[in-house]
Amino acid sequence: MSPELRLPGDFPDHAWEVEAKGWFAAEVALPGGGTRTVTFYDPVRLRQDVEADLDAGRPVSITRLIVVERVTADLMARAVASLPGGFLR
Repeated sequence: MSPELRLPGDFPDHAWEVEAKGWFAAEVALPGGGTRTVTFYDPVRLRQDVEADLDAGRPVSITRLIVVERVTADLMARAVASLPGGFLR
């Protein structure tokens, strides 16, 4: 059994907004029970946020970061399914 992405029931209504803003925090159900929160970014938004933080003199730390080409339900689910063992500990 693999980890499974859990999206809110109304995600389809807001999917275009999520893809446009370029990031989304979501829950992942673990095979043995429990959940973990992961954060998805597209490369463009990640770069913008990292540069803004560094320019402001702040360090960058994003727990359980997953970078996908675009922040869509399909790409997020595929990324979660292919995570290396131990990523969600």
